[in-house]
Amino acid sequence: MRLPITRRNFLAVGAAAVGGIVAGGAVFLDRSEEPSEGDKLHVTPIALPKAPIAARTGHSVTWTGSELAVWGGWNGDKARPRYLTDGALYSPTTRLWRMMPKTSLSPRSEHLAVWSGSELLIWGGDASGLLRDGAAYSPQKNVWRALPDAPSELSAAEPHVHGSSIIFTPARYSIPLGKPAVPLLVFDQQNRRWRAIEGNGVHVIDIVSDSAGVVALTFDPSRNVLMTQRLDRGLARLERATKLPLGSGVDFAGLLWNGTGLIGIFSEGGRSRMVELGDGTRWREVGRFSSRVFRSKAELHGDRPPNRMWMASGRIWSASSQGVAAYDPRTARLHSASRTVAFAGGCPAKMTPVIAGNQLLMWGGRGCDGSVSEDDAIGMAVELPTR
Repeated sequence: MRLPITRRNFLAVGAAAVGGIVAGGAVFLDRSEEPSEGDKLHVTPIALPKAPIAARTGHSVTWTGSELAVWGGWNGDKARPRYLTDGALYSPTTRLWRMMPKTSLSPRSEHLAVWSGSELLIWGGDASGLLRDGAAYSPQKNVWRALPDAPSELSAAEPHVHGSSIIFTPARYSIPLGKPAVPLLVFDQQNRRWRAIEGNGVHVIDIVSDSAGVVALTFDPSRNVLMTQRLDRGLARLERATKLPLGSGVDFAGLLWNGTGLIGIFSEGGRSRMVELGDGTRWREVGRFSSRVFRSKAELHGDRPPNRMWMASGRIWSASSQGVAAYDPRTARLHSASRTVAFAGGCPAKMTPVIAGNQLLMWGGRGCDGSVSEDDAIGMAVELPTR
């Protein structure tokens, strides 16, 4: 029997969202007719069965294409911290959990986890000291294997899989004024090698793949300029691309590929604007809205991890600690479900939802009182409308 979720606080998201934009010679002026919260988004929160592993926070949650993979973390007790090295897999189809086998990795939390297409890759983390070692787990074979150490600590980096390479944006998207940009790191799965891509003074805040390759959204804090820069075919360097000069109010931004073109979403406070990159040199505004729930992907100044932002059924979706929202560019309508509705009154201030078809899946974390208890060993599936 599926029961509505009640009290819950899950692991890690970020954000918020850009005001008056000057881009490619076009000025986007403020208008009073922009839609606000829009229609209600009808979502269904459902409790997951209790997991066979202990409650925790600081763990990773990763979607493998068929299962939710939960691994690592710590017990959340600062007085008596205990780091963990076990994990389990949950199937939404069968609503059953299965344990992962033991690994040679030491216990840790706040590590990086990414699905490569066939394996769960884990690097780094913290266990009273930063770590750089890693391992790969195959759900099909149910075995672990060792990975080469990362060149630097990766716990807060954001991975992007492109072919056989995994590109990691710098930790937590924090843009420290006056400090050099952190290079991108690339792991070549075929050759099992790491390499760095220098940012040439700009900070990479988002990466997407399009029909021609890989595009990075970069920010130059000294000039307060956002740009889209294409990576060369060998993923060795950033090439010059379109500049997007923005006002001083820019706080959050994100980039998407909708199947035919690049979409940029820039937000400030509760106001967001959406622009489309047409010929590769000029941006065209395609939408704007005000929303407390919709949050653009990456923070330009600060240390919060990114929100989730993705395309599905022709709509642009956002999942953050504020709730879930979907913007339809065809109708210029925004549909949203607040945190109270989407997460059934839970406390998802540090949530990491994973996108699994028409569901958001999440598990574990701290409760509404800030503690970690066995009640927090139950997760949530948020079913999203398909139309």
